[in-house]
Formats: sequence, structure tokens, C-alpha cells
Amino acid sequence: MRVLLFLILIPFLSLAQKQKLSIKIEGLERIEGKIMLRVKNAQGEIILKYSQKVDEIPELIQLELAPGTYAIACFHDANDNDKIDRNFAGLPTEIYAFSNNVRGTFGPPDLADQLFEFKTAKTISLRLE
Repeated sequence: MRVLLFLILIPFLSLAQKQKLSIKIEGLERIEGKIMLRVKNAQGEIILKYSQKVDEIPELIQLELAPGTYAIACFHDANDNDKIDRNFAGLPTEIYAFSNNVRGTFGPPDLADQLFEFKTAKTISLRLE
């Protein structure tokens, strides 16, 4: 009986296991500051904050996430002040990217445009501009 129950539950147990999301950062030109990432769920809630000091151009940033629908925002905090700097008009002066490499017209792109499905381990690219 226990064996049968275990066999029935195996598919459900694998759904909750975290998978590796590898993120390739493109467009980083200066070796200073840090890369900052924010991962949001489909409701727009930040579920993970990540930062990595830029000692060299990172090949891949690796995160562990459960399968689901996510959006990622990333920026190069060149002066290491833990925020994205803006000019007098409120426009970012540090390079940034969103998942699916979407850009907003007057502000960040819509969450729906940033969302991507994450089911198994995979690699995505973020192009900093």
C-alpha cells in the first residue's frame, strides 16, 4: 500500500522541486559596482532579490526557482548605492533590462510583457541598455 501511494505522489513531488534558471547578462561594459536582480511572480510581487559584485563580466547568474511564471528586472548599479540612479527628468542613468528584453515607453514595461514560463532548467538572456 505504501509503495502504491509513493508511486502516485512522485509526479506531484517533482513539481515543487526548484530548478536552475541561468541568466546571461549582455551589454555590461564596466567592471564596477554590482548587478542587481529582482524576480517577481505573476502577481507582480517581488519574491527574490539578488545582487552580485562585478569583479569581472559575469558569464551566467544562476538562480534556483520553483516552476512558475516570473518576470525579472535587472540593472547595473555602477556606483554601488543599491538603487538605480536617475537624471533630472527621472530617466535612468544606469543600464537596465527586463525579462523578454522588453522596454517601456514612459516607465517600466507592463508586467504581462515581462512574464515568462519557467518549467525546467533553462538559460535566458537579459540585454542591458
